[in-house]
Amino acid sequence: MSRLIYIIVSLVAVITPLKVWAQRIAEIDRHMVGYGLVDIQSLDDSILVDLKYSTEDNFVGVDMYGNLERAYLEPSFAKRVVMAQRLLKERHPDLTLLIYDAARPISVQRRMREAVIGTHLEAFVADGTRGGRHNYGVAVDLTIATNDGAPLDMGAGFDEFSPASAVKDTPDTSDAATRTIKVYTDYVNSLVDSGVVSRDAAHNRILLLEVMCEAGLVPYRREWWHYEEVISISETRKRYKLLDF
Repeated sequence: MSRLIYIIVSLVAVITPLKVWAQRIAEIDRHMVGYGLVDIQSLDDSILVDLKYSTEDNFVGVDMYGNLERAYLEPSFAKRVVMAQRLLKERHPDLTLLIYDAARPISVQRRMREAVIGTHLEAFVADGTRGGRHNYGVAVDLTIATNDGAPLDMGAGFDEFSPASAVKDTPDTSDAATRTIKVYTDYVNSLVDSGVVSRDAAHNRILLLEVMCEAGLVPYRREWWHYEEVISISETRKRYKLLDF
């Protein structure tokens, strides 16, 4: 009997923390849905998701999301991503969008900010008081991959904050005339001319630019992987709800 009790106690010791963690993940999903966000794969299950902040493979080197696996976005924004996937599939059926990050709770943003204060990365991480576009569900980090999930070469890795990651050399504004496919393409080609990225990488990056811009989303000038709407951050904060959890 004592042996049986020992086994039962051991199982409880293992299962209890797993249950607590599962409840935490379910809570994050519940919050996302409660804020009116949608799981992108519920709209198009051909889009791949690999949340880098659910791993240690990110610039902080820390798992920020735990076992969260779904990429949530504000519904109208999500539809634009689905449109980009459709455009990509029409041109290259063997390729797909691969999402690295989407909606991000403000609590996670604050942890990220704390991790980089005083470092050269501080300028790349939104202030944790009011948050950035990810904290409103209207930004997506993504790339293009083969259908089996192998990312294409973009000339710089995700979360690689270097000149090779840039797609524009002038400040971003809400003026759509300064954020066109031609503006971005010309700059990417200049990176090839200066030997910063390869021609193949530029071709892949321009393909991503084309399908995303045609769907109404544009990149942040320093990050080839980050896409957003052509509106100011102040307008973003007026129009959408902060993910305050």
